[in-house]
Amino acid sequence: MWDVIAQAAALVAEHPGLAILVAFAAAIIEAVAVLGILVPGTPIMMAVAGAAAMAGLPMAPILIVSILGAIIGDGISFWLGHRYSGHLRGVWPFATRPYLMARAEAFFHRYGTMSVALCRFVPVLRSTVPLIAGMAGMRRNRFLVANVCSAFVWAPVHVLPAQFAGLSIERLQEGDWQSAAILGSALLVCAAAGIWLHRVAKERSRLRGG
Repeated sequence: MWDVIAQAAALVAEHPGLAILVAFAAAIIEAVAVLGILVPGTPIMMAVAGAAAMAGLPMAPILIVSILGAIIGDGISFWLGHRYSGHLRGVWPFATRPYLMARAEAFFHRYGTMSVALCRFVPVLRSTVPLIAGMAGMRRNRFLVANVCSAFVWAPVHVLPAQFAGLSIERLQEGDWQSAAILGSALLVCAAAGIWLHRVAKERSRLRGG
């Protein structure tokens, strides 16, 4: 296990540009309709961030591209919904799984602009609500504000815990248990904040018809 982690960190250290590109692509994919359902973009992005931390690389580039990727991904979904609103219900996977779109529609109509921000923290909805926003004719400036503001929350909530995890593993490998414990505590705080955000968003999704 340690060997695999060390090899991943070494690979990122040797190809930092590629690591940043992968994180960027993962953040985009996570938010794009259909792709976000099929490809685990968030775990990929977090794995890259953790490996980069272990390799001693600065986290700012990964954080920046994660924010930009999230904004672009949601923007693509919104554009697809606006451009092809009359055809999307008849294409896969929405044709065979109509509940995907129905759930996103209910969430959007209940929370309006706020749904664009909240959906980032709910699996599946994160890539379907922006699509519904475009189909519903949501004003672009309102969507843009919600998209950008939520991306500045979503990216740190996922990247920073990955960074602390990577640094904590590195300290453990070096035998520095005190530093590892401090970093582990920071990781727990970040993870608790992330879990709380996910639960709030998921609860709002569950009660959307309430």
